[in-house]
Amino acid sequence: MTIAAVRTKLLFLVVLGFGAMFVLLASGCREEGVADPASDDATVPVQSGAMHKSGRFYSGTIIASDPSIRKNGSDMEMFYTDLDMSKERTVIARAESTDGVNWQPQGEADGIKGLVIAGKDGAWDENIESAAVTEGDGGYLLFYSGYRDKGTPMKGFPAALGLATSTDGKNFTRASDAPVMEPTKGWYDNDAIYSPTILRDGGLYHMIYVGHSYTDFSKIGAGGVYLLHASSPDGRNWTKSPEPVARPGQFDDWRRDGLAEPYLIKRGKDDYLLFYTGLDGEKRAIGVATGPSPTGPWAFGSKPLIVPGQGSEQDAHQVLAPAVMLDGENLRVWYLGANTKGALKIGEATGNVEEAISATR
Repeated sequence: MTIAAVRTKLLFLVVLGFGAMFVLLASGCREEGVADPASDDATVPVQSGAMHKSGRFYSGTIIASDPSIRKNGSDMEMFYTDLDMSKERTVIARAESTDGVNWQPQGEADGIKGLVIAGKDGAWDENIESAAVTEGDGGYLLFYSGYRDKGTPMKGFPAALGLATSTDGKNFTRASDAPVMEPTKGWYDNDAIYSPTILRDGGLYHMIYVGHSYTDFSKIGAGGVYLLHASSPDGRNWTKSPEPVARPGQFDDWRRDGLAEPYLIKRGKDDYLLFYTGLDGEKRAIGVATGPSPTGPWAFGSKPLIVPGQGSEQDAHQVLAPAVMLDGENLRVWYLGANTKGALKIGEATGNVEEAISATR
């Protein structure tokens, strides 16, 4: 979910499927008092279909958005989007947890707790967000979406895919001064590449990402928000698949405007799960699809897996941008919860994976 600075409700509606910060900036509101990064926003746990929400939310320094979760020994680490208010730019930060519920950032730089990588002045990636972290040969690969402070037709466009590497998960170095994958003119990702999810499987890196096409869709016939696939032997040289994973208008329900913020995992042999955000105007919900390979074909359930909360709950406005981990049959989903005041925080829900999938059919 991008944090591009869209200032009006009209622009928000034009760029359906962008990231979390659109919710905040498009409505012109920012909740005060969310700077404490501890997971201290406890509410009454609630049931969402077959999933059980813990009611705990992680705040980050200013925001916490678009989580990417991985195991680190017996602990967990989460990479997420935060906001550097001094430069009005998005950055990537990191927090650790022993239980996946209580998170603590490690260290601080430029006033951002847990900061691991920020944008570069004058470069194509002055803003970076939507981290996808996976293992590479010799350490961590951190993929991100990057864009300049000034964009066309607005901030957040165009956005390309960057890569940074690390041996310890805390100190990252850009793999190149240039993007590792850029938008293709007139195609499904003409204007932006956002929200990558990366799975290394069978000697290849498989990426599912969100492509935005608004200003030039001459090669595809219609613009909008598309879910797309690409593959790579090394994480640096990518080949885009010719057909989308999902298109806007493919569904006539809570996903009528398309799918966004995917998260791909392997459950077992010939058994893959693709989690995603369903877009319907400003409404957001989280769904899941099943498939025999990282490229599908995907069987999409008809019902959401996780829906927004109610009243004053932190996730009462929107739930989106899932990050997922499986431990046997135990399913854990971390997600972005946006409240009606515009605060962006990361929550958690758990359930039995078979029951969860069945509940969406």
